[in-house]
Amino acid sequence: MLIIFSLTEYSSNISKCLYSWAKILQDCNGNTNCLEECGKELRACLDIAFPPSTKLEFESDKINYMLSTVFFLSNRLTKAITGLSEIDKAIGDVVKEEKQSIDDSNMENKRNYEKMEKEINEILAKYF
Repeated sequence: MLIIFSLTEYSSNISKCLYSWAKILQDCNGNTNCLEECGKELRACLDIAFPPSTKLEFESDKINYMLSTVFFLSNRLTKAITGLSEIDKAIGDVVKEEKQSIDDSNMENKRNYEKMEKEINEILAKYF
């Protein structure tokens, strides 16, 4: 019974961490610094939710796998959201409020598009 209680407690703590992270994330409004800080807070919360393995009454490969998966997925999700915010900013800088097209004979539009394409490729390489 102790094992089931511990796992239920871990599940509850993970849910609380994710809920808190998502709630704070809403206020970031695409600010990449805010998103990165939220990711750090999420990882810190997960570190608190899971005690070091030396304090567990049992050691199991399945549990270690599950815990490492949770940390991996939370890290990837944080990076993906930060990357998405940066992509949105790169596209927004080119599109702005007026409609621009690369089909126009306007060379500035083509340069802006090429710059945006380069930034997006850099963001994809960095975060994805």
